[in-house]
Amino acid sequence: MMKMSEKQLAKWAEIRRMGRMKFIWFRGVLVWGVSTAILWSLFMMALPYFHELRPSLGTAIILFPIGGYFWGVWVWKFAEKQYLEATKHNVP
Repeated sequence: MMKMSEKQLAKWAEIRRMGRMKFIWFRGVLVWGVSTAILWSLFMMALPYFHELRPSLGTAIILFPIGGYFWGVWVWKFAEKQYLEATKHNVP
């Protein structure tokens, strides 16, 4: 497993102050899910055989944020495990 640098530890300490659920909903659902849905829809619209944005955006705006929720859960667990591993040796 990768170890966190001091800079990453400090950043994660700041991020974890917002709390798990706020992180998942903000970073996972809103930031990752919605932005990915929009980018994917625009990309699909640029393809020659894809002519309409509405059906793909409607589907994407539902599915990608759901995926973003699970992405947020995974990132939180992964980063938290690394953070705790890195800081357990620093506890007296």
